[in-house]
Amino acid sequence: MEFKSNQDLDAIREVVNQVLDAYQGQDRSVQRSQARAEILIHSMAVFAQRGLHRTTVQHLLDAANISRRTFYKYFRNKVDVLENIYRIFVENMILRFQQQVNRSNTVRDIIRNTTDIYFEYHVSMGPVIRLMMEEARRSGSALAPYRENGQNLAVEILAKEIHRLIGKRFDPLVLRTLLWSLENYSIYLLADGKLSDAEVTRCKRVMTGIAEAVVLGEADEALLGPAQPVA
Repeated sequence: MEFKSNQDLDAIREVVNQVLDAYQGQDRSVQRSQARAEILIHSMAVFAQRGLHRTTVQHLLDAANISRRTFYKYFRNKVDVLENIYRIFVENMILRFQQQVNRSNTVRDIIRNTTDIYFEYHVSMGPVIRLMMEEARRSGSALAPYRENGQNLAVEILAKEIHRLIGKRFDPLVLRTLLWSLENYSIYLLADGKLSDAEVTRCKRVMTGIAEAVVLGEADEALLGPAQPVA
């Protein structure tokens, strides 16, 4: 993933600052400073381009144009940086998810709107998301607790709204399985050569059809069948 313009960096900066501002006053372990935010923002491009193992602290220093002393004021090492980036994006994803649920009047709205948001968000972030997701799924990873907490929150929100709207209760593992499917779609899309508008649309369509079939008990052949040829 390459951030090719100031506009790209500004979009990332907005996400990071939004979440860091939300943390302020709620979590004393998260220090709010512009220097810290800039390290996180510029490190995303480095991790996306080099991967975790080929990235050094010096690469992060050069990208953010900060001193080693400043870096170690906020972070222990490069994994700590990646952990904080992942925490920010999980938190932002949950915020977006909750907002969409609050705006939705039906379960079908929840499924379609949140599926759209999920894919748009992950595709916009590109390879750095894939890197973090793969690391978070690794046993013993520092990112794993944030993945687990994010999924717990999403399942809790979904279960509450599904029961409120249609009176159904599901084993939490059912809803978690749908979230795992979304993760797998992201990894699939972000693999080399897979990311295209047509393939994103296809994945959104099929995932929506699967979720509606599970939650509503209604399989929509238009969603689950082969893609219709363009006239």
